[in-house]
Amino acid sequence: MAEDIYGIIGGGPSGIGLAKSFKQNGIPFEVIEQEGDFGGVWNFGTGAGRVYESTHLISSKKNTQFSDYPMPDDYPVYPNHRLFLAYLRDMARHFGLYEHARFGSRVEAVQPEGRRWRVTTTDGVEKRYAGLFVATGLQREPRTPSYPGGFRGTSLHAADYLGADILRGKRVLVVGGGNSGCDIAVDATAVAKTVHHSTRRPYHYMPKFVDGRPTQDWLMDLPRRFADRNELWAHVGEVLKLVGCDPSDYGLPKPDYGVDQSHPIMNSLVLHHIAHGDIVAKPDVRELQGDSVLFADGSRAEVDVIVYATGYRMSCPFLPEGLVTWRGLRPELFAAIFHPDHETLCFVGTRNAAGGFGNVSNACSAMLSAYVHAMERQTPSFRVVREMCRGPGPDLGQDHFLRSDRHDIEVDLWKFIKLLNFLRTKLEG
Repeated sequence: MAEDIYGIIGGGPSGIGLAKSFKQNGIPFEVIEQEGDFGGVWNFGTGAGRVYESTHLISSKKNTQFSDYPMPDDYPVYPNHRLFLAYLRDMARHFGLYEHARFGSRVEAVQPEGRRWRVTTTDGVEKRYAGLFVATGLQREPRTPSYPGGFRGTSLHAADYLGADILRGKRVLVVGGGNSGCDIAVDATAVAKTVHHSTRRPYHYMPKFVDGRPTQDWLMDLPRRFADRNELWAHVGEVLKLVGCDPSDYGLPKPDYGVDQSHPIMNSLVLHHIAHGDIVAKPDVRELQGDSVLFADGSRAEVDVIVYATGYRMSCPFLPEGLVTWRGLRPELFAAIFHPDHETLCFVGTRNAAGGFGNVSNACSAMLSAYVHAMERQTPSFRVVREMCRGPGPDLGQDHFLRSDRHDIEVDLWKFIKLLNFLRTKLEG
């Protein structure tokens, strides 16, 4: 019966990782996915898709893959979106997840009924589940800034950007300094008449390779060489200077925060194109003026197309109003996972860490499998963990990062994994 199984809402990477663990641990489940197949944001050209033609992983395959299902040997170090989507679906097939998935079913409403949950979907099905695990991802609702004035050209969010053809022969402005904004600005240099790139603050940049190795692989090995965190990041700054990634060398403002205090911009080309004049760097937009844009430094640019690579917010419109308390862009959850009052409602993938997705997903999913088993037996260790869920949240390193909407969801990779392993051990005890 449906009410004896657990519902996983979302068939993207986090949902796949959790379903895999449930399958391995004999936990009955069903994945509810609005698209026609697994993939989530990697489903190019669909409503859930958030990738474009030139999208590649910004973390190496070693730091992205699941340790119990490595990417194929013939995959490049930074696979493109098609290869990564194929990998996710191959993994789902390998672990027998397709027989537990209901595709083309968007969740419309969720209602608690005691410890269980009644879920209504767009395909007209209504089921009750023993528990719900929300894995709908961070990139659900596009965020677009509002500026004074008006713009007569074409405006679109990165969520609707599929490739550079729309920019061909146009005067392009890309707003947003994150990884997508840098990628799209680089895309535009090949086809656009002019390219301007507006950012609200200075950024640190990292190349895809350092010392002949993927940058994140190189970074992961550094703690073995430096006992002191400050010495480690001072060394990283020196190396980035040597490899040509000091923004001040390109006439860009120098960040007033450390390299380790923000999510990394992994791009080997954006500074190259700025140095060659293919991309003109600009500060924040002050006003839209018809066919032109006024920037914070008083300069103007004539523009035909604006692409807003300005991020997303989580969105769970199917949850009853007031069920979850939101703090900025993130839900208030213990360990970024557990609802403080409803033990059968959990969230997966609500935080971001630099690198190690497969390792984080495996650690989180293994812990949640232990959580379900302990919950079903109502063990003393489960009651201890649930008591923790009602208290203050653990230190996930979030206070070390910049104060910004983007970094409100950022956590320290190693602190997060350490916490997940601690909770798993506690639940299994």
